Amino acid sequence: MRDDVPWALHPGDDLDKTPFERLYGVAEEDLREVDAFWDGNLLYTKDSGAREVLEQQGLPPQHAIAYEASPGVLYVAMNGVTLTGPCGAGGETANAAKKCSALVDAETSFPAAGNAGQQAALFNQLADYYEPFDIVLTTSEPPEWMPYTMAVIGGSAGNAGQPGGVCGVANVQCDGLRRNHVSLTFPGSCGGSAETAAQETAHNWGLEHTDNTTDLLYPYNTGGFKTFVDDCMDISHATGDGVTQCDYIHEEYCPGGGGEQQNTYQELLGVFGPRTPDDQAPSIVEITPPDGSTFTTDDAFTVSARIEENSNFVAVRWELQGGDTTLTRCSNNVCDQDFNAGVGFDPSEVDWDFTTLTSPPPGEYTFTFEVLDAYGGYDTQTSTVTVTQGRGSGGDPTGGGDETGDPTAGPGGTGSGTDDGQGSGSASASDSAPGGEGSGGSDDDGTDTDTAGASGEGEGGGGGSGCSNRPQGTHGFLALALLGLTLRRRRRG
Repeated sequence: MRDDVPWALHPGDDLDKTPFERLYGVAEEDLREVDAFWDGNLLYTKDSGAREVLEQQGLPPQHAIAYEASPGVLYVAMNGVTLTGPCGAGGETANAAKKCSALVDAETSFPAAGNAGQQAALFNQLADYYEPFDIVLTTSEPPEWMPYTMAVIGGSAGNAGQPGGVCGVANVQCDGLRRNHVSLTFPGSCGGSAETAAQETAHNWGLEHTDNTTDLLYPYNTGGFKTFVDDCMDISHATGDGVTQCDYIHEEYCPGGGGEQQNTYQELLGVFGPRTPDDQAPSIVEITPPDGSTFTTDDAFTVSARIEENSNFVAVRWELQGGDTTLTRCSNNVCDQDFNAGVGFDPSEVDWDFTTLTSPPPGEYTFTFEVLDAYGGYDTQTSTVTVTQGRGSGGDPTGGGDETGDPTAGPGGTGSGTDDGQGSGSASASDSAPGGEGSGGSDDDGTDTDTAGASGEGEGGGGGSGCSNRPQGTHGFLALALLGLTLRRRRRG
């Protein structure tokens, strides 16, 4: 897993493959380099799945993508954020948790958006737009190992090097295969920021513009009532170059449109599924080796866990402390080794292998496993094992320690997470954004919803380390509104 820890080996699974790699058989870092390009105010990068990008990479569009819908998390960041440019390492072009995105060329700060009352009004309006779908909206930053999309709201078009009149920008990932991208909304350039943010985040999940003036994907911020329209609508190229990049996805939902029509409602439903409340936290049912196990330096053993979870989306994190080192494996590409089981999988059927220790140095080793679902349901367990000096230098690949102990052992205590969401389904802002009158209305000047300075200070951290030892319950990042809590799994036709 790391060159400086030669006795801790990758367990040999393929759970670090991204959804793109699983779909196309090519790791993102091995993709043929393709320059990112803008189509109006939509950015297409080498991992976007855009038709023109796939053609340059020699990859055929996958016309019949069919995976089970799964919940998503949308972090609405309105208190100031600093972004770097493209992520670079690992082939990523964006990662909300790392605050890196190809939407900016260099480190760029976006100031806070309005006061607390204005933020609350904006958040509630955005929540209303997404109410039908299994999307959890929050104004509290999730742990960095939770894949989440980030809607940055603040500043003006000039902050991002965009011309005046631009209301927002986003990178597009066809079919929503990635859940950790970034969008930008510029309240300093346009009114109707909730409308703009709804469109920009939908772009992150594969939606393009339509010509329906009542659809949230209409390319101009014209005010009035808009929603995600459940109808096949013609693609609009009013702000682009005339090429539909995710056409092979759109035709899955509008078969008669030849890829030039889009049903925004059904595509979002296909990515996330319908909203259904869920208050059942994931449960760790086993950690191996169990707490209290003993091994020798001649042994080899694999550290693993099994969980029970009723949704098909979880984030996980392993940590090893011992042998004069700290080693991690987690989701969202922020640890030493990644977990990426894909979308629409069954977490209860996965062996969450961490590492295989082969002839480790003598000493005490503590393994901590955490699991978190989209709704803040959380569990953690810790197992401590002892390695003593053996007789030789070789290891027994079958293990061989005395694996005694309680496999369910974990830290005690009382859960301290909170959930400020409204049970009725109408969204409410977190404590950091209390209710009040805001400026969330739209203007009527016809400015481009996609098309958006004074420098602001970055948000700085948030709740990202995920190192708490809460027992099963609700994770602290759920000081949020819960919008979309589905247990059902909807497979595409």
